Amino acid sequence: MNLNYNKNNMKKRNIYLLLLMTALGIISSCGNLDYKKTKSGLLYKIIKTKDSNNSPVAAGNVLKLYYAQKLNDSVLQTNYGKLPLYLPVEANVGDVYNPSEIFNKLHKGDSAVTVLLIDSLLKKGMMQSLPPFMKKGDREIITFKVVDVFPSDSIARIDGDKEMKVEMGRQQQQDAVEKVKEDKELRDWLAKKGISAERAPNGTYVHVDQPGTGMAIDSGKMVTIKYTGKKLADEQVFQSSSYSFVIDSHQAIAGWDDGLKLFKQGGKGTLYIPGVLAYGANPPQGSPFKPYESMIFDVEVTEVKDAPAPNKTPMLRPDTLQRKK
Repeated sequence: MNLNYNKNNMKKRNIYLLLLMTALGIISSCGNLDYKKTKSGLLYKIIKTKDSNNSPVAAGNVLKLYYAQKLNDSVLQTNYGKLPLYLPVEANVGDVYNPSEIFNKLHKGDSAVTVLLIDSLLKKGMMQSLPPFMKKGDREIITFKVVDVFPSDSIARIDGDKEMKVEMGRQQQQDAVEKVKEDKELRDWLAKKGISAERAPNGTYVHVDQPGTGMAIDSGKMVTIKYTGKKLADEQVFQSSSYSFVIDSHQAIAGWDDGLKLFKQGGKGTLYIPGVLAYGANPPQGSPFKPYESMIFDVEVTEVKDAPAPNKTPMLRPDTLQRKK
């Protein structure tokens, strides 16, 4: 977890926070709360708790937050019960028209509600056009709670590492449940379609048209494949391309590493990949995939060779095949 917040990174983070909350918009309705207004025009309300007797936050502190986002009355995103968000407090954030404007007014334990008017975002040039789910006159409401305040990013990083371990454990439990459910659903789907497929060690189902006659695919081998990807739900193609990567190096979704080991160079077949071995609970932002969406890949192995010696230059990967870690 990177909490090295220099001035440029802070500006980028503020922009990211605004875009995140604008693109996915969150919130509870405004009700009759007595809102105040920042210099930029941001409406806000701070709700004090018994913990609000703590010292106010100061520049250089890092806030540990849980937040929720709504567009009007529709909840679009929340991290409650998930990994908390860590955001720094700047000395002079400026009139940025986002929640970071009120960070220096908060205490540990405080909750806050902020309201961004879509018309104001357009007028200020912070949005060039409206996404399909927004219209003029809409309100974006961001509610958040400050669960802790850290004096520095180095101390916040320690807490972040602990929270990451908790989140990984929670994700592993969720993946385990999904894996059992998806395996049955995939077997039932294959049976209904009359498709014979072999189960690879980790749960990818593979129909082999031609096993291939060249070098076998194994961990550490560099492979090049031609592929056509489809969603299992509707069997509609979302991408056709070719790709080279090293098996078991996290350069592709886990289902590829699992299923391709049943082929040699020259092999052809189809991989039926359960969602847990595709993008799991967290598909790439902006992608067409739902959490735990199962996929089909028609593949042709055009080359298998020993991988080159590792270097410090990261390999390029297709957008839709990068596995988030």
